[in-house]
Amino acid sequence: MLPGEGDRIGAEPLWLVLVAILLVACGGSPQEIRNNISFKSRLSEYALFKGNMPDLVPADDVVPVQIGSSLFTDYAEKQRLLKIPAGQKMIIAGDGLPVFPDGTLIAKTFYYSKSGKGTRQIIETRLLLYSGNQWNVATYRWNAGQTDAELLTEGATVPVYFEDRYGQRRHLTYKIPAQNDCGSCHRSGDELTPLGPQARNLNVSVDVGGEKVNQLAYLMKRGMLAQTDVSRITSLPDYKDSSLPLASRARAYLEMNCAHCHREAGTAASTSLDLSYNTPFEKTGIGYNRANIVIRMGTMGEYHMPKTGTTTIDDEGARLIRDYIKSLAD
Repeated sequence: MLPGEGDRIGAEPLWLVLVAILLVACGGSPQEIRNNISFKSRLSEYALFKGNMPDLVPADDVVPVQIGSSLFTDYAEKQRLLKIPAGQKMIIAGDGLPVFPDGTLIAKTFYYSKSGKGTRQIIETRLLLYSGNQWNVATYRWNAGQTDAELLTEGATVPVYFEDRYGQRRHLTYKIPAQNDCGSCHRSGDELTPLGPQARNLNVSVDVGGEKVNQLAYLMKRGMLAQTDVSRITSLPDYKDSSLPLASRARAYLEMNCAHCHREAGTAASTSLDLSYNTPFEKTGIGYNRANIVIRMGTMGEYHMPKTGTTTIDDEGARLIRDYIKSLAD
């Protein structure tokens, strides 16, 4: 609960909070979406890296990408890679997801730079492979020697000791999702889709050879993106940038951490929340559910949100949303 909110939020009757909890609880389990391909048993078979694999140096035909705002996953750092088939290009027709050519491979590797072992600890790599007009998903767990990663189907847990970006030492049991868990976030209706690489989230400045360039322009230069008028693409705010307005930062956080379920075609579409960034505030349900949002983000347990991908509270993210909710009450 927010300190100092008085009778605005703290005094809301218990029945209203309970009703809100029921309203925003995710619905029933939808039918499983199955892959239409078989994934290889080892990550190394995809040749995403060159040299020593644990150095995570992308192969020559693989491009590292960055996004403006990202999903919180137990303080893990992430490397994002994009591989487009030779001779093919992505097409952008707005702020949303590009149109990806068949054979596109998106990889995201989760790691901790400052692990308890004094070195980087790579935990897992997740693949999204577009084949036959369908996105297919797989998860690979890196071995103890950090030399390769093996295909998982049932998921796994990994104890991790690390130091976060504020110098605080932490310990948690990282949960690698089972293959079937991927649909809880990546589901859009009856298909799976990527979440992070929306055009507006890729429209950021990146460092290439010591020079700052627009990432979309760089992807065009690399021949991976069809000619695009970048000036027509908006940018999703970086919610970690405290110089930006509080409301836009908070909405960007909710977009990347909550809206994959709480949106029109998400697994929680039937609830009272639509947290997509472009949804007008009066249609989001944030005002009605403001107390419940704070409670569920700041408390671990059965009703914690986000439901998947976290085993600990995102202290900074929860504080951002608390400040935003408080500003609404004020």
